[in-house]
Amino acid sequence: MATATQPLILRDPGLIYRFDAVLSLTMCIGLVVLAAPLTTLIGWAPMHTVLLGVGIFLLPWALFNWTIGAATGPDRISLLGNLLGDGLWVLLSVLLLVLYSAQMTAIGVTFIIAQALAVSVIFAIKLAGLKTLRA
Repeated sequence: MATATQPLILRDPGLIYRFDAVLSLTMCIGLVVLAAPLTTLIGWAPMHTVLLGVGIFLLPWALFNWTIGAATGPDRISLLGNLLGDGLWVLLSVLLLVLYSAQMTAIGVTFIIAQALAVSVIFAIKLAGLKTLRA
């Protein structure tokens, strides 16, 4: 049961999904608009295509997160699919680093690590609020 002494994120577990939606939409716009300069900073030419693809993907992902966060009792499949998406994001980020970090600049490696850590934190918060959200 949620109490006033719990952090807001656990009292309203849908909040993290709405927060993720806003972050995803912001990243969507940023990655699409800034793909070329970010590619230069990252230092790996194929990253331009990756950034554009991820930017485009983040639009429906933002809508998916917002829908879950706004729902009174989101269905189990949506919640698990969302967690799976976040988990895959982190896994693919690590894989990208393992395979291509030698071809990236230090800024590029830091960028990939930072966003993977951010998604990991969001994943953990979503996981912590899962039981409350389904109640």
